[in-house]
Amino acid sequence: MNKFHFKKLTILLLMSVVASTVSVHAIEEGQSKSKFSFFKREKNEVKLEKSKKNKNLKVEEIELPSVPTFKKPVKDFISLSIDECVNYAIAHNPNLAVAVQRVEVAKSGIGQQKANFAPRLTARVNYNHLGNKGTRIANTHNNSLGFTAGISQLIWDFGRTTAKIDMAKYDVLSAQYDYDYDVLNVVYDVKINYYKVLMALANLDIYEQNVRINNLNYERTNAMFEEGLKSKIDVVNAQVNLADAKIQLVNGQNTLATAVIDLKNAMYYTESQNFIVTNTENFGFLKADYRKKMREIDNIKPLNIAKKNSDGLIMLTSGIEHNDIIQDYQLNPFKLAMQDAVDKALEDRPDLKSNRMLSKVQEYSLKAIKRQYAPEITGDVSWGYTKNESTYTSPFQVGASMGLGSLNPVGIHYQVKEGEAMLDIANHNVNIAKTDIFWEVQANYINMRQLERKIPLMNEKVKATLENFELADGRYSVGLNNYVELQDALTNYNNSQLSFVQAVFEYNVARETLLKSMGAVK
Repeated sequence: MNKFHFKKLTILLLMSVVASTVSVHAIEEGQSKSKFSFFKREKNEVKLEKSKKNKNLKVEEIELPSVPTFKKPVKDFISLSIDECVNYAIAHNPNLAVAVQRVEVAKSGIGQQKANFAPRLTARVNYNHLGNKGTRIANTHNNSLGFTAGISQLIWDFGRTTAKIDMAKYDVLSAQYDYDYDVLNVVYDVKINYYKVLMALANLDIYEQNVRINNLNYERTNAMFEEGLKSKIDVVNAQVNLADAKIQLVNGQNTLATAVIDLKNAMYYTESQNFIVTNTENFGFLKADYRKKMREIDNIKPLNIAKKNSDGLIMLTSGIEHNDIIQDYQLNPFKLAMQDAVDKALEDRPDLKSNRMLSKVQEYSLKAIKRQYAPEITGDVSWGYTKNESTYTSPFQVGASMGLGSLNPVGIHYQVKEGEAMLDIANHNVNIAKTDIFWEVQANYINMRQLERKIPLMNEKVKATLENFELADGRYSVGLNNYVELQDALTNYNNSQLSFVQAVFEYNVARETLLKSMGAVK
């Protein structure tokens, strides 16, 4: 092997490496043109936008914050709206990070299919020893050493590879819509837990007021007993009801603490700084002292101030903020009609879009299977060098070929049958998803409207029970009714307030459930 052939071999190998590198780079450039964003893709779109690459991707273990003691000053709290909590959850939820990586895995399938158009390199070193021994001829032997290198390039396979590339693109879109659906679930989970915190705070206001009322009632009844106006049993009953009110308050404090933890868990909140919630459009019960409730959750003291009316009678309902729950509440009705909600759901639901993309995947998979009968056109460049003891050869060959390769018609026949069945299954799944969404949105819409009509009625009930409590309070103070009637009126008033808060919570949950079934993030 002389210097000329070595140079020739070196040039050929360098050309092979450069060609392979350019092809791989072209494939990666094609892959990098897919951008990831949710709820922005058309249902039949194949072209992918550009995505950012992180070459130094590293998943680090999260650091959990210390357990809060609720004894820090108010300035250590930040205020987070419901949308800010949702945005935090989307940015920090590891399940969404996993879904993003599933999209990246799907994108790699495009490159794998495009790689069929990349050059294929071959290189081989051969050594042969031929020996011939016999009784009637002279013993002979021959040694040879050779080297071959070549490039093989697929020129066209009549659409088989392009069908697989399109199949991989639709698979990526399906994975992206799956991510969108995961986002939808995260948003829903955070919002529901946010409303649970708001409900716990509103209930805590009611429990606090009930403690104040029962404390005042105990003081009043005891004073009236000392003057001989009430019996000892009324004093004992007032003391029991005060204890029950305090127990209810403690339970409410525990419910609030648990709701805050559940919200932070839904957000994957890992900050050391605590936060407080704010009112939402249809959940506006918080008073000015809600920061204190969050900060001093185990140290809420009832007011022990007895007040008298103009006649000098001590009144439970005098000087107490009666309408904390309903006085400033406003309801903003849902504006979309049922048909518009259904149409929006059929257009925007990411799980339906994902099913449509999976149907496309099966469609192009079937095309690729059928195109196995098509021939392949390939181009080949090769060079070799072989030297034995007396001679050497150095062939250089350039050529193209077209052929079917190795086919198994029976196997392809059953692959086609399987592909047709898989396509039918995917199409049926699309129809099933459409039907389920159609009825799901209608059911959620009706439920939301029923609760929407219920809230004004519950508002009227709170006002009526308050008026009844005021009348019972006045009659009891002048000795016209007994303690049981007074306590029943107070219980009805408290229960009506709690029921009103529960109705508002259920309405907000029903509204978010409808929005989720419509595929709406906000």
